[in-house]
Amino acid sequence: MKITTKAILINLNEEHKNIIDNMMLVFCTAIRYSFKRLLEGNKNTLDLEKEIAKKYNLNIRQAKDAVENARQIIMSQKELVRINYENYTAKVKAIEKILNDKDKKTTEKKRNALLSKLDKRQRKANYFKKFIDTDTIPPVIFGTKQIFLKRCKGLITSEEWKDSRNNRYYSRGDKTKKGNPNLRVVIINNMSYLEISTLEKTTTNRAIKIRVPIYLPQKLSKKTGKINGINYRELFLNHLQTGEAYQVELIKRDGKYYAHITFELPKVDLSYTGHNGVIGIDTNPDGFALTYVDNKGNYKWHKYLKQHELLYARSNRRKNLCGELVKQVILIAKKENCGIAIENLKFKDDKDVKGKFARIKQGFIYSKLLTMLESACYREGIEITKVKPQFTSKIGLYKYCHQYRMNVHNGAAMVIGRRNYNYREKVPRILKEKLLQDKYEFNKKSEWAKWSIIDKNIKRKVGEKPDLWLKRRKQILGLVS
Repeated sequence: MKITTKAILINLNEEHKNIIDNMMLVFCTAIRYSFKRLLEGNKNTLDLEKEIAKKYNLNIRQAKDAVENARQIIMSQKELVRINYENYTAKVKAIEKILNDKDKKTTEKKRNALLSKLDKRQRKANYFKKFIDTDTIPPVIFGTKQIFLKRCKGLITSEEWKDSRNNRYYSRGDKTKKGNPNLRVVIINNMSYLEISTLEKTTTNRAIKIRVPIYLPQKLSKKTGKINGINYRELFLNHLQTGEAYQVELIKRDGKYYAHITFELPKVDLSYTGHNGVIGIDTNPDGFALTYVDNKGNYKWHKYLKQHELLYARSNRRKNLCGELVKQVILIAKKENCGIAIENLKFKDDKDVKGKFARIKQGFIYSKLLTMLESACYREGIEITKVKPQFTSKIGLYKYCHQYRMNVHNGAAMVIGRRNYNYREKVPRILKEKLLQDKYEFNKKSEWAKWSIIDKNIKRKVGEKPDLWLKRRKQILGLVS
């Protein structure tokens, strides 16, 4: 697993700043030149790399990095076009399904709103389909669209606009070149420096190198003097000693020069596995729902790690809160000597939801939280597995919540834990007897199709809110008079 740490260049003199600025200008210009030629498709990659090296006085590795950056931009844009098209197509189908559903009664006002939304979604889908059919991409603005619009309105100067377009320099790693040939971190007398191969050449056509101090991050507590969180400095210095490759990207922002260093984490042997149990985790906007099941799939305990601030805190604060939640989960897994199971979520924006939940969904970083959890498990030697997320909430609600007095999220977590061991979730007999008429046809269906039918039948009686099912379950099933 790869990890990125953000360092900062310190104590730079004007000469070093000018050298780095010039390197960023040339490199970003080379990327834009390569981007245009690759879009035109007139030259192959090898010829373009040689042309870039000669035109901008770059060594062949720097030219390869520039061309590769341009190629990655094009590939990512094409992938983004495909994802957007699929998402908007799914939204169109969802709205059409609501409009064509005769069982759902909609007012004239709501129907008009749905038709208006359908028209917008369809136009968006057609917009992205045009690029797929022609194998092209939407216009790309180097320097961000937001800053470009500011320049168009005269809110920023031409110099500021150019700085935003020429503010980065990138170098890939190479194991045969002691980690990184063009941007190399060196340690001298316990001080860290970034050795930069400049564009200037010696008489023997060798790159002139400069060394600038670099601060590798390390959070020290003022009270205890101990390191808070992950010791990125130690991790990277240990990696540096192995001679393995690492990539460095220099970024200029607000007059400061940052170095984003990406390297591979050392592989840790698994010490905590699912041999005797697993903690199923359901991710929610306000925290983690944890349910522990043994290797036979039996329930042991459940708890909810709630953090309301995740719903409204600022970005940096929210990131710290996610880290605290992840730390609690890791400690619990170590205490129980077990593994962790999570949902294999694909973060698609393919559903139209209500305004309030849309704001929560937009503000909460599911992917960041799960990525942090996965990274922590990798570092601590905890086995983490991903299972399919289909119907976890529904199965947990209708099958387990009333048995173990859990909310719907902990019920979903139990299903996730059991699914880790490949246990099937049969529909309880009482649900089939009380809710179904044609049991013969029902038994022919697949497992998820059965739960879909059960879900639809229950929703006709209680609606969308899961709490209503838990409150009225006995009345609906005829268990009480």
